[in-house]
Amino acid sequence: MAGGVIVGILQERHADHIILRDGTRVFVTAKQSVSQFALGISLTVAYTLKKDGRKIADNIWRCS
Repeated sequence: MAGGVIVGILQERHADHIILRDGTRVFVTAKQSVSQFALGISLTVAYTLKKDGRKIADNIWRCS
């Protein structure tokens, strides 16, 4: 599977995914929690791109 890194502003937080300000949706696993990230902060997300086009977060960091 292909992967990548994306940097963006957190617009929405859900139990199974986040949405960045540009509309990018990144799904999170059951082991990941995004509740510690405040809306409006800048995030860096390393992800794996699945065959169906979904981005699955491998790791999420708050940008300094």
